[in-house]
Amino acid sequence: MSSKAISNLSSSELDNAKNIKTELVKFDYSKQRINEDSLGFLLEIPDELNIRESLDNLFKGDFQNPSENRNVSHTLYRSKSADDSFKSIFLERKKIKNFLEKISKDQNIKNIISISIGGSRQGAELLYEFQSNPGSVNVNFCSSYDLLELKDVLSSCSQEETIVLAVSKSFETSEILKNLDYLKSWFSENSKLDFKDYLYGISSNSSAMTDYGIKESNQFKLLESLGGRYSIWSSVSLPSFINSDYENYLNFLEGARLADQHTHSSPWIKNIPVMMALCGIFNSTALNINNHGIFTYNFRLRSLTKYISQLCMESNGKSVNFKNEKSPFPTSPLIWGGYGIEAQHSTFQWLMQGQTETSCDFIGLNNTTNDSVDSQEMLLSQVIAMSQGEEDRANPYKSIKGNNPCSVIQLDSLCLKSLGFLIALYEHKVFIESLILGVDPFDQWGVQLGKRLALDIKKDKKILSDFFDATFLPKY
Repeated sequence: MSSKAISNLSSSELDNAKNIKTELVKFDYSKQRINEDSLGFLLEIPDELNIRESLDNLFKGDFQNPSENRNVSHTLYRSKSADDSFKSIFLERKKIKNFLEKISKDQNIKNIISISIGGSRQGAELLYEFQSNPGSVNVNFCSSYDLLELKDVLSSCSQEETIVLAVSKSFETSEILKNLDYLKSWFSENSKLDFKDYLYGISSNSSAMTDYGIKESNQFKLLESLGGRYSIWSSVSLPSFINSDYENYLNFLEGARLADQHTHSSPWIKNIPVMMALCGIFNSTALNINNHGIFTYNFRLRSLTKYISQLCMESNGKSVNFKNEKSPFPTSPLIWGGYGIEAQHSTFQWLMQGQTETSCDFIGLNNTTNDSVDSQEMLLSQVIAMSQGEEDRANPYKSIKGNNPCSVIQLDSLCLKSLGFLIALYEHKVFIESLILGVDPFDQWGVQLGKRLALDIKKDKKILSDFFDATFLPKY
């Protein structure tokens, strides 16, 4: 829609245009601080940058991650048809199905321990919480480097009842290997068992899994082109469905595929990820807002903000653009927030009356259950407070400035298809923002520096002593 077409809309028509409805999710950005002129200008950006072509390439698996010289494949993982080049994805789906069926029939297995971190943990843990299905198998996620998390879990486990899933794209991550080594030692306490029979690996590094002792039949293999924070669609999420079933996994993928369709074919003004991205770019560049709060109003979505935070900041938290020049734009803002019902009693004080401006997404569920109605009312009341504020001239310390840019995202049901749709919308929002900012959303060289230094210090302690006073050094 052009700037001229926008200017011909009435006020009510413009508000209606800012309310996008799909079968699974609704998106309202009418509380953003974007007027007719600004909206018309923003809607010219996707065509100027030929974003439709970039989306075409993304959905075909042809979009290039230039700094790592490989294509990007996460959208292929939710495809319905097996492309000749990516039949391995469908072979992995078959292995996922077989594994879930095997665990459901094995009455001896009481515990699954997923050794995973970062993108390999956060998505799977979110999915597990969302399903809220305790089942007959205890599923635990562990990654702490001090091993306290793992030791607490093992205190209520026995070896013969425990399966271990080692999830690491590189299979070189120090936190993963340290936890695995401890588990290997723990299993050795039962001389009748062979750890290899209870150990499964999920990685793109088959040789490293084999070298560690993971049997070929126990390996789930990821494409090298699948980024960690985009891996939720793969076998990385296997532990999430232990007490569920394979059909639920497929429903999750189907939701994401429908979001791909929506993003690929919808006109810009009715395209949720495009409008999310344009609002985000406007807030950071035109309004100079450097942070974005995401608040969920359903307990089963309590970890969603943490997941989206990594997705956004690890993808677009960059300073150098495709031209190898410092970006002239502010890139990813700080993404923060959490479960809104709790946040209202803490950080909302800063949100309402602090001197730093913020923008927000409020995410909730709207259906006919009493609990849902109450939570949705609570969500909408906070949006009014954030947007409208309240002036108290007699007592200025009570005044709420309002005028904070807010969007509302509403799920119509707590089904896996809706969650898949929602997560994929945020993925595409991040991708479209990266195209506008001119940064590569699929690498993470800042993360790699910390990993490399941790390995270097293991080999040479002098790196620490050259940088820190002796009182801060570990007591070896």
